[in-house]
Amino acid sequence: MRIVLLSFFIAVCAFAISGQTHQQALDEFANLKQKIEAIKSEAESLEKIILQPDKADLITAEQENVKVFRLLPREKYDKDVFKVRGGGVYYSFTNESHSYDRTPQIGLEQNFLQVGFYGASYGFLTDLGKVRLAEIEAKTKGVNLLANYQPPLELPKARIEQEKARGFESENVTYKNRLPVAVGNTYVLRAVSYNEADVLVAFKIHRQDADGSLIIFWKLLENFEKPLLARN
Repeated sequence: MRIVLLSFFIAVCAFAISGQTHQQALDEFANLKQKIEAIKSEAESLEKIILQPDKADLITAEQENVKVFRLLPREKYDKDVFKVRGGGVYYSFTNESHSYDRTPQIGLEQNFLQVGFYGASYGFLTDLGKVRLAEIEAKTKGVNLLANYQPPLELPKARIEQEKARGFESENVTYKNRLPVAVGNTYVLRAVSYNEADVLVAFKIHRQDADGSLIIFWKLLENFEKPLLARN
């Protein structure tokens, strides 16, 4: 019965549309476009709010003299129709942007943090535990190895480093390109994005919201010279 009624409704609508004059159709189309643009504008405004940390987070970050951003979980938001490519799943410390088109250097999926997303790009993460972000420097144990690291500039060697990023240990510190989320813990990240950027940052997972999104406090430790990969 429902199928019959639906078919009848569609037939009536089709008849109504087919009965319109050319000018009536143009007028209705113009009105529809206005409604779509209004909806798109409202959606973009909501998107900005969704991506923003709460006011309390911004205040706390300012008090601690660090920067802050929200990272959304890929399994919930990647397929949503956000204007920003990637849906807030990625973040670039270099550009302070969520867009996947602007050198993504960290991502969140299935409650894991990740680095290295395309081409020869790769990176290393290490979890320092519940250490104050203010205490982290380039010479801190676990950070110094990443601070002194020199990325190769030839593709075959870069591929070796990508494989190495799956996990290795040095001086009882573990480095990986993928680590589980631990709220309250401080991490260090070295992200090598060939021909784009090379950064060393320290960040702390300040808190996690009910939707799985993370509020992350961070500071830049070193902005290295852009690594240029040899074409051959």
